[in-house]
Amino acid sequence: MNLRRYWLIGVTALFFMGCAVSRNPAAVDTAPSAWSAAPVRFFQKYLSGADGDRCSMNPSCSAYCVEAIEKHGSVAGWIMCCDRLMRCGRDEVAIAPSIWINGEKRCHDPVSANDFWWEDSHELK
Repeated sequence: MNLRRYWLIGVTALFFMGCAVSRNPAAVDTAPSAWSAAPVRFFQKYLSGADGDRCSMNPSCSAYCVEAIEKHGSVAGWIMCCDRLMRCGRDEVAIAPSIWINGEKRCHDPVSANDFWWEDSHELK
């Protein structure tokens, strides 16, 4: 594993612990907020460019994290983000469908493919 992934997982875990502490727990779960995705946006803007585009997934892990936070709120979004970072480039490559982007084979794993657990059981029918 490379140092960048360990660093991102560490920052994600620390930020997640900070997001979990709230005066209104319902607001954390339902209200997407810009500050929740700030560490990921910082990574996208300042750190990712130094390394180049190396993510084998589509959307990239950082884009996936931002989308998950915006769609499911701070806590659930960060849980999905951490789950994605743990799966990135491992078993998901063999499970998820492959697509070609700019001549490179990528593993297609959008947020919508991983939030089936979020829906109520009566809505899935």
